[in-house]
Amino acid sequence: MTQFRGHSIIDIPVFVDQLMRAVGGGAFLIIGVGDSDDFIQLSGDATGVQLDFPMVTARQQSKELIIRSVAKAEGLVLVENYGSDGTRFLDFDIEPPAQRIADVCATMLRQVFDVSDRSELFFELEGLD
Repeated sequence: MTQFRGHSIIDIPVFVDQLMRAVGGGAFLIIGVGDSDDFIQLSGDATGVQLDFPMVTARQQSKELIIRSVAKAEGLVLVENYGSDGTRFLDFDIEPPAQRIADVCATMLRQVFDVSDRSELFFELEGLD
């Protein structure tokens, strides 16, 4: 996994574009907020991405209503999934173009985690050739 620190919300399109260029499946992108435990994660390729929010910790669960609200305002359809260990996820499929996906990510970060233009973000990419 490759991690990039010291970035901001303006850098999201670059990393979403890299995710969408992945071939062979299995690629994912994590966008984390500073030194907090807040993050969003995406998986996908050129056909689109899935944005998912794990509902494991009390903090993550406390954000569920706002995640649902923001997703609805963005026109996203919620699908609840469960991992093999029973972990619940709130998943949203987002179709290209990459800029639309990046805009949704920025909106989620701003409204769910109070990220500003000056907030530090880190990006982790996995599965890129």
